[in-house]
Amino acid sequence: MPQPTQLRKLLYRAFKASSATRLTRTVQGLAIMGTAAGLALILLGSSIVDGFQWEIPQRMGQFWGHLQVRSLRSEEDALRPHLSIRQQRLHTLQQISGVRRLSTVILLPGLGRSSEGMEGVLLKGVQDDSALDFFRSHLVEGQIPVWNENQSTQEILIPKSLATALRVQCGDALSFYFMQQPVRMRKFKVSGIFQMPMQNELGRPVAIVHQSILRKLLGWPENAGGHLEMELMDHRQMTETRLRIDRVLTLQEECVTLEEQMPALFEWLRFFDTNRVVLMILLVIVGAVNLISALLIMILERQRSLGILQIMGLRPMHLAQTTVWIGLRLVFRGLIIGNLITAVVYFVQNQWKFIRLDPESYYLDYVPLKLDWQTYLITNLGAILIAFIILCLSAVLLLRRYADQNLKFS
Repeated sequence: MPQPTQLRKLLYRAFKASSATRLTRTVQGLAIMGTAAGLALILLGSSIVDGFQWEIPQRMGQFWGHLQVRSLRSEEDALRPHLSIRQQRLHTLQQISGVRRLSTVILLPGLGRSSEGMEGVLLKGVQDDSALDFFRSHLVEGQIPVWNENQSTQEILIPKSLATALRVQCGDALSFYFMQQPVRMRKFKVSGIFQMPMQNELGRPVAIVHQSILRKLLGWPENAGGHLEMELMDHRQMTETRLRIDRVLTLQEECVTLEEQMPALFEWLRFFDTNRVVLMILLVIVGAVNLISALLIMILERQRSLGILQIMGLRPMHLAQTTVWIGLRLVFRGLIIGNLITAVVYFVQNQWKFIRLDPESYYLDYVPLKLDWQTYLITNLGAILIAFIILCLSAVLLLRRYADQNLKFS
């Protein structure tokens, strides 16, 4: 009587025999490619979701600030100085962990007018050069203004949507009217035009000017500002950073997060998590069907050999173990191919951004991909675990179904 080890070797050779039909080889190939495609789609789908949930808040934080420190005031006090800016206090806030940039900002609504029409605009007054870093990477025409004591500060950066609406180009003069008592008018020279797909979230176009102009219009002292704008290294730390900032604020001040200012945007981003779960469930189901089909066809094709081996003493448990092992080999081949596909697409998209989007609908002009090693490792280990469970269950059920029939091969 052959030993169990010898019988398992014979069983493995029977399953791996070169006499396997074209149908078996085709189904095994489909199982491998199905596993590869499933893993690649799960990894790429997760990286797209993480990319959107990372890139959009980070960009909006660069433009608008992840956190804003402002005074508690009524609407009637909108044109009064909000904060008294002291360098010592700015230094204290800048030293808080997680803060990348801290800028003083003044906001003033106005009415932009050209020979082609009028448009409501929110002027954002900035002072330090670090606040212009975002616009350098999103400039589509012209140049970033150089504001210093030796040059004019009457230059303005405008969004492309405003330039299109008023039909102005770089170098053109643009008049702005401010609804004060009395109404005041200032002329600016358009220095540059930037593309900001998320302008719609702000309610109106936002143009960038030097802070000193708005301070003079409002009659504020030199050390007064509208609010403090804080860009974080990681937007996911907004809540924790705000708690640390609250400890140094006075009772007349508050710190608000970007999520509190734009709840609809973050609700839309959280909706992507539902899409990720649905995608994973569908791909797991498809992968399970492929694996079960491959096992079923292998067993059906080898019914005569299985019957002989059972007569020789092969136990059902050994048969199940060998079937699971062969299934895992198919899974591992699929995982290797799937990881290679993911790596190639991830590198090419991040390098050349060949998959484009409509920025008016998705806030970005390309599909962002972001995949951290934790997600990568969990996805691969989860795929192996799920495949192992599916193979074990399918092997037991299929072998129970065909064990008696294998003995009737003659």
